[in-house]
Amino acid sequence: DPKLGHENIIHAERSQIGIVFAEAGLTESGGIVLFSSPEKGRSVSLLPETSIVILRKSDILPRVAQLAERLHKMAQDGIRMPSCINLIGGASSTADIELIKVWGVHGPVHAAYLIIEDC
Repeated sequence: DPKLGHENIIHAERSQIGIVFAEAGLTESGGIVLFSSPEKGRSVSLLPETSIVILRKSDILPRVAQLAERLHKMAQDGIRMPSCINLIGGASSTADIELIKVWGVHGPVHAAYLIIEDC
């Protein structure tokens, strides 16, 4: 519920599992695409230790190029674009501290994909 604001973040921090619905999956990288908006916050995909990603089979795209085509069509059709588009393709990494590379700093430790048939 977007009206709960910061309370949603607190619930996500305390949760062991976050369940998200992906906008698309990319076969080229094995990644997923998540849109953010006031109705679709990012906390549930980032803060819990485990993420379960639900993806419709028809939303599996070969490459980022097909995602760009889909976004272009959305814009042409007057569909409001998300405030943020996240392409998640694996463990995060950073070298912020003393230029030492560290993996898995941001986001869940475990992830599972559930691919469903279209209804």
